[in-house]
Amino acid sequence: MASVILAFTPGPDNIFVIVTSLAQGFKTSLKFILGLCTGIVLHTFLIIIGVSALISQSQYGLTVLKYFAVFYLLYLAYKTYQHRHDPINLSPLNKVENYFFRGFIMNISNPKVLLFFLAFFPQFAHFDQEGYASRLALLGLLFILVTFFVFSLIAWLASRGRQGFVENPKYAYSINVLAIFVFVSVSLLLLLH
Repeated sequence: MASVILAFTPGPDNIFVIVTSLAQGFKTSLKFILGLCTGIVLHTFLIIIGVSALISQSQYGLTVLKYFAVFYLLYLAYKTYQHRHDPINLSPLNKVENYFFRGFIMNISNPKVLLFFLAFFPQFAHFDQEGYASRLALLGLLFILVTFFVFSLIAWLASRGRQGFVENPKYAYSINVLAIFVFVSVSLLLLLH
């Protein structure tokens, strides 16, 4: 549920999906979405390797990771709160040669995505039990499916001329309030766990 809300939260990736759909059509935006999903595979792999190394090298690694996750989620909630009334601006888009590659590069070059993975995924992995790496891989797969479904829905709506709905200030505000709720709730659950 948190991943679905976060996928709907306005950001550069889903705005690019909307603009691509409006300018180039649904099929072209699907190439971009597949590129984004491929980038998530790389982020998931890096998290699995990094978290494994952190835990194996330090008995305090998990605690540090936990508090980092809490602070990062609260930081995201604060930044979302600051911009909760900002409209979603869909600026014109220049044609791109390879939309799949563009999606992949946008995803892997975005440090916020990696930080989100560091803060969000580990709290659901249950590091005190065996098999946390496979649970992280499963979470990565679920996040890919959610991203693909939500972004495809956004692309389809945009290709059907729903630009006015997305640009409606009530949409942006509602999604931002939901995102704040998710960030704060997950950080509190993490602190109490």
